[in-house]
Amino acid sequence: MVGHHVSHGGYNAQVGPDNRFHRGKFGRGPARRFIDWLDWMLPEAWDVEHNFMHHYELGEASDPDLVERNTHSIRQSRIPLPLKYLEMFALMAMWKWFYYTPNTLKEMYARQQQLAAKRGETVDQPFKLPKAPGDFGDATKQATIKYAIAEAFSFNPKPLWILAKVMAPFFLAHFVAAPAVFYLLFGPAVALTALANLALAEVLTNVHSFAIIAPNHAGRDIYRFTTPVKVKSDEFYLRAVIGSTNYATGGDANDFMHGWLNYQIEHHMFPDLSMLSYQRMAPRIKAICDKYGVPYVQENVFKRVWKTLRISTGQDSMLVWERGD
Repeated sequence: MVGHHVSHGGYNAQVGPDNRFHRGKFGRGPARRFIDWLDWMLPEAWDVEHNFMHHYELGEASDPDLVERNTHSIRQSRIPLPLKYLEMFALMAMWKWFYYTPNTLKEMYARQQQLAAKRGETVDQPFKLPKAPGDFGDATKQATIKYAIAEAFSFNPKPLWILAKVMAPFFLAHFVAAPAVFYLLFGPAVALTALANLALAEVLTNVHSFAIIAPNHAGRDIYRFTTPVKVKSDEFYLRAVIGSTNYATGGDANDFMHGWLNYQIEHHMFPDLSMLSYQRMAPRIKAICDKYGVPYVQENVFKRVWKTLRISTGQDSMLVWERGD
């Protein structure tokens, strides 16, 4: 909750440019990453993939988090439906390190390439992926741990080496240093118990984060888009509404359990506001949408997970705005 909203600049106006909770300071560099936001992802890469691309290219082919495109291989697979669900459940249990770490890095390097090209310079892109299959424009396939390992076996170790450097701090802190402390204090049995608890906690936090993040923009009642949109235009705000879904909202305890991601519509309209701002504005945004007949989708998080799985397994498809759905 802190890392996500701070990195969007949700508290910039309150804290000032020199405060650790300003987006320009938070999690930047090895020391601040360890103190502020030690997770599998590199904060600078998350800033490009999520804060820039996902938010300002929502539901487009270039949106790196477009579920319908990212699960295209599962959707088109001829394996039995139960095996498709099994594959999705396995992804849920490891998706932060299996999907988010490599994909955020891929997009960070792609962004660096774009900026370098404007300066007449070149930057190497370690994650060279082919065009994504399906009707999704010029978007490339998503980077995964599987891709990096395959490249290493093809005598290209650079993607795997980059991933290892980014993932090492979190892995060493949680699965080496922490159990080592218990080993020194209490012996091997307690250390193994601590390691097992940490491993189970990692699975649970992956499943929880998938449940409160992935369904935000997936479902047969949610739109995707085949054309770009001007940022902060009228249609940009419309897309933020019809391309997103809220979960149950209201009450600090409820919002805390949802990671304050249950205000996804408001968050995509105004990404640089605080968590409390979304809680306060949601009823007003919903009232405006109801007044003008704009679909404002809000549903229980478990129902949204189910609808996301139906998209991921090819049972349902999303609405397409330009098609007139």
